[in-house]
Amino acid sequence: MQALGTVAPAAEAFVGGGLGLILRARSRLGFGLTAALGTRDGNLAGRGEVFLSFVLDPFRQRGVAPYAAGGVAVVSDRIATSEYLVATVGLAANPARRTGWFVEAGVGGGLRLAVGLARRRRTR
Repeated sequence: MQALGTVAPAAEAFVGGGLGLILRARSRLGFGLTAALGTRDGNLAGRGEVFLSFVLDPFRQRGVAPYAAGGVAVVSDRIATSEYLVATVGLAANPARRTGWFVEAGVGGGLRLAVGLARRRRTR
């Protein structure tokens, strides 16, 4: 589980925060979903994302591991709905441990920045 904040400065910037979930097998690949609530052009808005991620070193116990992700995002408010392709790179702290933080930057409706905390559950 992740908590994240997203800022996308574009013509119609979305600023908000929300939650995400990444389902990861015992591999470098993951399937993720995020949902955020915020504002766009002064209106209440929501942003949803679906993506695939690739972690370079998912078994690292200490330190940071780089990752990349790509997918699609939908942003909607009472005026309009917009769809975007999303591409991002980031750093995950302690990806093989139960808790850590992450920071990422990318594009998807403008510049996309996200920071947050991750709580992971391992299955055997």
